[in-house]
Amino acid sequence: MPTELPATLAEAHARIRHLEQTLVEQKMLLRMPAQNPNPVYCLAPDGRLLYANPAALRLSQELGPEAMDELRHQAVGWVQKALAIGSEQQHEVSSQNRYFTLCAVPGPDKLSATLYIVEVTERVKAERERAAQQAFTEQVLSSLPSMVYVRDPAGRYVYANQATHDALAKLSATKPVPAVAEQQALNMASYAATDAQVLSTGQELALEQQLMLPSGEERWVHTVKRPLTWANGVPHVLGVSTDITELKQAREEAEAAAQARANFLANMSHEIRTPLNGVLGIAGQLAKTSLSPRQQELVGIIRSSGKHLLEVINDVLDMAKITSGKLEMSPEPFDLCESMFQASQPLALQAAEKGLHLSVSRLNETCPHPQVIGDAFRINQIMLNLLSNAVKFTPAGGSIHAGAYQVAETEDFLTIECRVSDTGVGIAPDKQERIFESFTQAYADTTRQFGGTGLGLTISRALVEQMGGQLQLQSELGKGSTFSFQLTLPRAGRLLPVPEEHELAATQQLQGKRVLLVEDNDINRLVARMLLEEWGVELDEAEDGPAGVAAASQHRYDAVLMDIQLPGMNGVEATAVIRALPDPQLAQVPIVALTANAFEEDAQQYLAAGMNACISKPFEEEVLFRTLVSLLGTVDSNS
Repeated sequence: MPTELPATLAEAHARIRHLEQTLVEQKMLLRMPAQNPNPVYCLAPDGRLLYANPAALRLSQELGPEAMDELRHQAVGWVQKALAIGSEQQHEVSSQNRYFTLCAVPGPDKLSATLYIVEVTERVKAERERAAQQAFTEQVLSSLPSMVYVRDPAGRYVYANQATHDALAKLSATKPVPAVAEQQALNMASYAATDAQVLSTGQELALEQQLMLPSGEERWVHTVKRPLTWANGVPHVLGVSTDITELKQAREEAEAAAQARANFLANMSHEIRTPLNGVLGIAGQLAKTSLSPRQQELVGIIRSSGKHLLEVINDVLDMAKITSGKLEMSPEPFDLCESMFQASQPLALQAAEKGLHLSVSRLNETCPHPQVIGDAFRINQIMLNLLSNAVKFTPAGGSIHAGAYQVAETEDFLTIECRVSDTGVGIAPDKQERIFESFTQAYADTTRQFGGTGLGLTISRALVEQMGGQLQLQSELGKGSTFSFQLTLPRAGRLLPVPEEHELAATQQLQGKRVLLVEDNDINRLVARMLLEEWGVELDEAEDGPAGVAAASQHRYDAVLMDIQLPGMNGVEATAVIRALPDPQLAQVPIVALTANAFEEDAQQYLAAGMNACISKPFEEEVLFRTLVSLLGTVDSNS
């Protein structure tokens, strides 16, 4: 401001107006601390309070005299320090679970200092809560037995939980021998490659990885890797690895046990089916001879007992396939009504012989077009099991009703329900679930009284469920039972070829055909010889694989019947040698596997090895006849 007096009245008025304007501005500046929502204090060097805005007065009232005295004592020290060094001082303090940032700013004359206070309670609590959460998360991750880690694109660990640190420490505990070091290097290269795959594809990757310890001990981990974007935007790899060494060993042991069981069942089946083929074959031939009624009765008992034994073997093999998940369906077009009706005829005769009244509702009564695509054999197996149980558990004079009904249809699918009801012994409510368990009957004396393995219903339920249905039971003790199930099957064309009937005794289709039989069992050769000679077949025989190959290499046969388990060279190996013969006509001879191995995978193996068909022992005459007619008919038409 100029110090000289104004020379004129106008200058005086101008100066007065300027002073008034300055005064207004100064008053506005003075009101600013009062309007500040945060506390503002002005303190003298000795701690005297020179100024406090309204927010500061409110804070004093909220905290109370005791807390304010404590804060004032700290603040005085900071004010004096700020005045001494001539620069502001900033500190954080707390009182009564409230947190503040204090900033002491010295005045220009160093005769006072202004104390600015900002409450940061919410921020501090949020930071502490976040830190607690991070500590808890770290505690959880460190407590996990699985390794959790994050690696950057260069393969460096940017995070590793305690399990990962422990694993890394074990890997670097001692210097490995060269062979182990080489394997560890290969493992590290594999880890890096999978990291690179995750980063390049952006897709999660799950795999089993090997860890080789310096001692040479081999560990296995199941690892899941997925992309993870780091705070700087760079993609990293998040990995979670779980030690599965013991689990892997247990799995391998279980697989070995399952394979041992499969081998046992295959060997058991083979060892039983081979002599059973001879028993049933000779009994069948004996039944064709002139026998007295008593002799016919005895032969009938032999054949019936042999077939029962075969059913037991088949049930056991089916259960083995079901429990191992290897039971496969063979869908094909067929007439569902006609198939079930024809399959149930033997049981209809059994019911009549036992004195039971059997009534049937055929599917075509409610379904004009019962042509579907499915496994006819398995569907018939279910119905035969249910019908056989009804015949078995219904006393003479009782009644059985078997029926198949259309439930729903669309253009592409047909839903049917099958029911078998009887007036038999019935099943108590507490026993009804038990009957579906393997090798289990409802009562302890059921097997002795009625026979059976206790597998039929177990197999039936598994088959129904595999085809998308559910086997239901309604039963009352002493009044009978009803078993039912529904299936939805794809429709087939309405016009299906009707299989031709062949009367074995009357046909001459195999007359004059020349067949080689390669079989090491004398009785089985006798059975086959009696059948084939009856059909007019010229038969040559070989007792082992090398003899069979020699015969097939020297003579032209219309077909070869090949056993599988042969001395010197098995049937598969013999087939491979025959298929490699230089003469095309000799090499392409139809070969039929006659085997006691009844598993489906066995049959597929034989067909893949170059055989044309597979027949399981003991075989039915009709099956062998139809197979030869089909193969030889194909050969004739192609030639």
